[in-house]
Amino acid sequence: MAIYGQAGFDWMVNEVKKKESLTDIVTCAIGLIPWVCRTKKYGRIGITYGPKAVNVACVDRADEFPYLQRTVLDDLCFRWFDTGHFVKSDNFVSLSLSVDNQIIHTTRLFGLYLRYKGIWQKKEDVPYFYKDYDQLSADLLGELDADYSLIREGIRHRFREKDFKYMLDYLALERFSYNSSNASILESFQNSVTLRAIATPTVTNEKGEQVFDKHHRFFTDDIYYGLCIAKWFAQQMDLSVPTIDRILRWAQDLLEVRILDNDNRLDVDSLTKDRFLTGIPVVYGFSSLEECIS
Repeated sequence: MAIYGQAGFDWMVNEVKKKESLTDIVTCAIGLIPWVCRTKKYGRIGITYGPKAVNVACVDRADEFPYLQRTVLDDLCFRWFDTGHFVKSDNFVSLSLSVDNQIIHTTRLFGLYLRYKGIWQKKEDVPYFYKDYDQLSADLLGELDADYSLIREGIRHRFREKDFKYMLDYLALERFSYNSSNASILESFQNSVTLRAIATPTVTNEKGEQVFDKHHRFFTDDIYYGLCIAKWFAQQMDLSVPTIDRILRWAQDLLEVRILDNDNRLDVDSLTKDRFLTGIPVVYGFSSLEECIS
């Protein structure tokens, strides 16, 4: 089980199952983390700012879902908070493309870069990640979500026989997960009572300034196992995704890696030199959408 299970968690499990000849394994992944939480003391104390109203999970053996619901899933959220019951998604790709963190984190970081160049003189100058959320970041999120929506609609069109009811755009997912009625992206953050204390991930550079922590999961997870996977899907359908491209080009300059080639396509050779850097489908031997959405 993965909490959370975006970025092709089922591909990872299937690779291990095949390699080790394992047959009696049930794969389960949760779409979003059931609660907003942070570490207070690593390995000992965590802080929960609040649960989701509804959670989504996918199981590769659908008949196992009721058992997992009773024995595991309800214990993760519902029995503690009396909210956050789980519903079943029919496919793992819905979890990978009905996203929250991957598009929120990357656009907020990019927005902070555009406004402040990602440099602050002291810690107190660094805006909070959500409490100080602005319209620039909201506009970028909307543009990135529009790219993802093109990919989602392409998937629905190509695989019309499959059920993708939980593969949602940002605001639809936010309203569903939190039972909210926010009318805009900016409002969804301004009204959040669970996200306000979260800080922007920075470190101190050699000049004593605050700069982005390039080793933070907002980069290592959300770029390489988020936007890169979405870009791969887009390439398979010949879709233009300008905001994904714009953020990936910014990220590759900041991280000093090569993500896109001169033709604005994923530089697969560069990305796969380190086999665990990214989760794009070719890492698992896939060359088509059909292999990813089985």
